[in-house]
Amino acid sequence: MGKFYLRGKNVLITGASSGIGKELSQCFAQEGSNLFLGCHPSEKDILIKWANELQDRYAVKTVTFPIDLSEEKGPENLYQRVKRSVDRIDVLVNNAGILLYGNFHEISLDRQELLVRLNLVAYFKLMRLFLPQMVEAKVGRILNVVSAAAFQPTAHHATYGASKAFVQSLSEAVNQEIKGTGVKVFTLNPSYTNTPILKGGGFPDRIWWYKISGLSDPAAIARKGIKAMKREKEVYIPGRINWFVHSVLIRFVPRRLTNFISYWGLRARS
Repeated sequence: MGKFYLRGKNVLITGASSGIGKELSQCFAQEGSNLFLGCHPSEKDILIKWANELQDRYAVKTVTFPIDLSEEKGPENLYQRVKRSVDRIDVLVNNAGILLYGNFHEISLDRQELLVRLNLVAYFKLMRLFLPQMVEAKVGRILNVVSAAAFQPTAHHATYGASKAFVQSLSEAVNQEIKGTGVKVFTLNPSYTNTPILKGGGFPDRIWWYKISGLSDPAAIARKGIKAMKREKEVYIPGRINWFVHSVLIRFVPRRLTNFISYWGLRARS
């Protein structure tokens, strides 16, 4: 298959009003991609302003879609509106998500169901909706912004880690199924990143794990993620220490010890 160029490609990014999604939108704009940007309706004005900045600065097309992906038909609604706006999407970037901190049995069922719908179901549905046209056209990319949390249990935010594990498994399995079609699925798996997702959901200001992983800059994560995708690195964990911990060390540490480290390392620091 020939090299996949981003210039002129149509890129859909969810959760594009802040954090990694916002930084990814700038990276794609710098590559000359046309941008179709999604956000929660409450962030509509923020996203419109940002889209206009990108359009003026990089001379690319931008269209915004303020749609709540956690609603029952939110992903389908986004898909239909995007299809009315453009003939095809060449790159789907699943990025929108939330994080809830606390013990599983103490966080309300409604809040955790919301997380599952946004972090898991929306990814799953949007992949299934956009993938057939890509396969038919024999060209396309899906970039799922997942997390290093996908590779082991995450005590104190158990449902978040479980949702990321689902997306990771799904991404790798689907990518294997479509080998040779000209379409590929990639995952970007950063450790904790300084984004609004850590400012809500009861997440503490500091956890013990920061001593190992640090707190990444979203702009740096986005740049590295785009670079990894262009190099066709199917699973990318930014940072050498994070890569070693989550890709190598995890294979040799007994499961019981992994769970204990997760419980201890993800606690709030005083």
